[in-house]
Amino acid sequence: MTPPTAVLRRFLGDLLVIDGAKIFAVNVAGAGLAFVSHILFARWLTVESYGIYVFALGWLNILFIAVQAGMNLSMVRFVAEYRANGNTTAIRALLGFSNRVVLGLGLAVAAVGATVVFWFANDASDEFHRTIYGALALTTVLAMIQQRAALLQGLERVVQSSLIFEILRPLALLALVFILARGAAPDAAAVMTANLGVSIAVLAILMVYARSSLAAEPADPAADDPPWKDWLKISLPYIAVTGLTVLLTQMDILMIGHILGPEQAGLYAPAAKVALLAVFPVVAIRSRYGPMAARLFAESKAGDLQARTNMATAVSVLACIAVMAVILPGRGIILGLFGGAYLDGADVILILTAGYLVYSLMGSVEMFFLVGPFERANALVAAMTLGLNLILNLILIPDFGIGGAAAATAVAVVFRALVSTAIIRRRTGLLPWSPIHSTQA
Repeated sequence: MTPPTAVLRRFLGDLLVIDGAKIFAVNVAGAGLAFVSHILFARWLTVESYGIYVFALGWLNILFIAVQAGMNLSMVRFVAEYRANGNTTAIRALLGFSNRVVLGLGLAVAAVGATVVFWFANDASDEFHRTIYGALALTTVLAMIQQRAALLQGLERVVQSSLIFEILRPLALLALVFILARGAAPDAAAVMTANLGVSIAVLAILMVYARSSLAAEPADPAADDPPWKDWLKISLPYIAVTGLTVLLTQMDILMIGHILGPEQAGLYAPAAKVALLAVFPVVAIRSRYGPMAARLFAESKAGDLQARTNMATAVSVLACIAVMAVILPGRGIILGLFGGAYLDGADVILILTAGYLVYSLMGSVEMFFLVGPFERANALVAAMTLGLNLILNLILIPDFGIGGAAAATAVAVVFRALVSTAIIRRRTGLLPWSPIHSTQA
């Protein structure tokens, strides 16, 4: 019988545990930097300027989905598959095609957006115009960054790319805006321009790193690159997946605001963000597991894929429980930091974290569903989940308030994971956990 210390040592030394912990730390640090940055920007800018900046970022987040054309998700799958076959020629061709698509769509969106602002926002201030123009340019740059991040994720270099984007970029932006604030008070356009400049520098760094990472991959000189129509055919459904997912993440707050009013939405939002901490480690494990699973599936290594899935599920559940052990007993203290009125959100944290715990049991398989060859089914499941969430919110919020919204979100999250897992089980035989023993990848 293997001693418990040996089992623990082997568990802690597993690649998914090590890289998952690193990605989790980077994500938490990045979220903290983003939070601090917005606090400082709000202090350094006037209320009006900060409002313009946030408004522009809101539109950026929407346009960002369209400009990527779904290739940020499909590239992870393609790169993992081509890497398994040593087809670096196809990876380079895919990256070039992605560049052309993103640049073309980005320029088109920027041109249309600038025209709309110029003709239909005549009464807006010059600061507003300059900020929006900067945001339109930044949309394309961020989409290009996301393509490099997807490439590096497919090459299983998630930690490195996350460090550059999640830590280096916000630190550089914060430092640059701080320098600007030491002189004259910056406006929204100045901060957006700083964001654009820093993002261009980060893109250059990622381009160099991606090129060197790709050059280090073993290549098959006889490999061919697939037709571009195949890439586009598979990528386009991911636009719907991404858009529907964004709507799903905002549905509870939007429905609370519509039915109960903005004050209740304000009480719900901090509790929802605190509960989201429970799923942070699951997201970290998923981002490392996803390209690994796509590669093993492409190599037809079913046993190894199940073994990696077993480990990903175990780590996800244990990490989720560990975070819950901190935030559930301390939820009153955490919410109290926002103010006494926010203590009413304590039950929201309890309901949402319960849903996230169930989700952690299937989160890894759901990630394989996302990056595997199931793009059309993904779009259908995302639409079904959004519809279910909408119906549940309409039924539960009038009677149960923000607790009803939390229950609707928790049920929708679990529903999506269950349906995704059922589809994967039917098509591949993969389960979140199965007593299969094989060599590790």
